[in-house]
Amino acid sequence: MRQSAFDLFLLYGIGLLGVVMRRFDFPTAPVVVGMILGPLAEAQLRNAMSIGEGSAMVFFQRPMSIALVIIVVAVLVLPRLAKRMSERKLQRLAQLDA
Repeated sequence: MRQSAFDLFLLYGIGLLGVVMRRFDFPTAPVVVGMILGPLAEAQLRNAMSIGEGSAMVFFQRPMSIALVIIVVAVLVLPRLAKRMSERKLQRLAQLDA
């Protein structure tokens, strides 16, 4: 819209990212949600860190914040563990069949 080279390169980069995501079957909805909610989450993290005077212990001082940290860690870790365990189970079954 501004007829600048930066806009052109940005368009090219986003298009390339889209092609890579399609190629490797990345879901696009979480990326869009992340792009929308990312700046808001960053601002709230900055606010929390300023309330805690730069200490990350502010996230572990209240039971609700501890519960949220545990939920986030579980959402990030458990799918990978489940996938790894299923792969090992399939390998064991393949070894037993051989």
